Amino acid sequence: MQLAKYSIILFILCGILIPEIVARSLEKKQPRGSVARTGEGEAPAEGAAAPSSKPEHIKRGGGGLPEMPMDLNTMHAPCDMDTRGRQSYIFAFPNHCIWAFNNRYMSEGHFRIYKTYQLEGFFFGQYYERLKRYEFEPHSYDYNM
Repeated sequence: MQLAKYSIILFILCGILIPEIVARSLEKKQPRGSVARTGEGEAPAEGAAAPSSKPEHIKRGGGGLPEMPMDLNTMHAPCDMDTRGRQSYIFAFPNHCIWAFNNRYMSEGHFRIYKTYQLEGFFFGQYYERLKRYEFEPHSYDYNM
């Protein structure tokens, strides 16, 4: 008997009262074209202009890449930063790789340099070449072990 009574109360609450509460809250909201929301008793500012219907695009400055302390050939030397655990063997990398790894969190430009080296390592590095060679060279599996 208790279960039937509580299910009827739940049905009344969910089916009737909640839509009425939602409808009342929607009536209280201001229309979309309003200038600004005001607190109770405040009048909207008279000099405020209505916002445009289309959002305005704010262009960011290019920022650019920071000045790297290497010459052109050194900057474009290979840097295999695509494998895991690079913090444990970064000391064995060339100097420009170490510089990019150590300065990666200085600015957005430095992080972009670091990610570029990482991307180049992924596409053109030794690890990629080993995987490609493994895929293309014929190999067989010995299941009789």
